[in-house]
Amino acid sequence: MADITVIGGINIDIEGSPFRPLVMGDSNPGQIRLSFGGVGRNITENVARSGGNVAMISVVGDDFMGQSAVRQLSELGVDTSGILTLKGRTSSMYLSLLNHQHDMELAVSDMEILDALTAEILQSSSGLLAASKAVALDGNLDEELLGQAIAMVKGKKLFFDPVSANKAVKGVHHIGSFYAIKPNRIEAEVLSGMKIETEGDLYRAADWFLMQGVRQVFITLNRDGVFFCDEDHRGIIRPGEVNLVSATGAGDSFSAMILLGMAEERGIKETAEMGMAAASIAMESPSAVNDKLNRQEIMRRMK
Repeated sequence: MADITVIGGINIDIEGSPFRPLVMGDSNPGQIRLSFGGVGRNITENVARSGGNVAMISVVGDDFMGQSAVRQLSELGVDTSGILTLKGRTSSMYLSLLNHQHDMELAVSDMEILDALTAEILQSSSGLLAASKAVALDGNLDEELLGQAIAMVKGKKLFFDPVSANKAVKGVHHIGSFYAIKPNRIEAEVLSGMKIETEGDLYRAADWFLMQGVRQVFITLNRDGVFFCDEDHRGIIRPGEVNLVSATGAGDSFSAMILLGMAEERGIKETAEMGMAAASIAMESPSAVNDKLNRQEIMRRMK
């Protein structure tokens, strides 16, 4: 059984980028890029590439891309027995159209299948959850399911990734149930109800989270690095020089290191350093997950 289980979404990302300014209502020559995504899936892949023993609980359709996404995780050593295939359903997809300057013009998101991820499906994977040292909950989960999942794994080390400010609100009433959280500044404001504008505000918000029962707090600060805090240690780790290709997926790689730190009982500062190292690797790839990520490279960059 896996040491880490991730409960969350698997997404198929389709991105179109034209060579010249878009002409609406016409066919535009350009490039189309297809990749596997979803916060939960990305975290799972990062854990696997970093040598972690990980399982995932999710749902996909019986379409080609959904099955390919599951197969790719399985080939990386992920326990995919908790990923249910729903016949006749379309896997979660995100279709985006960029302009010639690589800014998004419009997008269509079809994540309806995630509504089919129910407490019954979680219950069918109770063996995975019981064996895990750490369990991750993706902010894309329905709020009711989030509560059911928390109740089901009571006593386990729980990690919550809010995903976005809009989705962070789902965790407000459950904040004391989480062992570790990793919001950005805006998401931390939503979760705490506090304005965070200064370094002092970070410390006050972190103290509030600790008072609610959270054991480890990581607040990401974009280019300014990450603030970390537990009962005994707190500080800010600034990023070093990064060969930036894309910041997409940096947060998911950091979340993966938090889970590894939880499962391996590492200290919070070491976990934050692992997260920063993994994020720097992630940002060197145009993909959400850099296939060059591995434990050896993470440790090398930490030095």
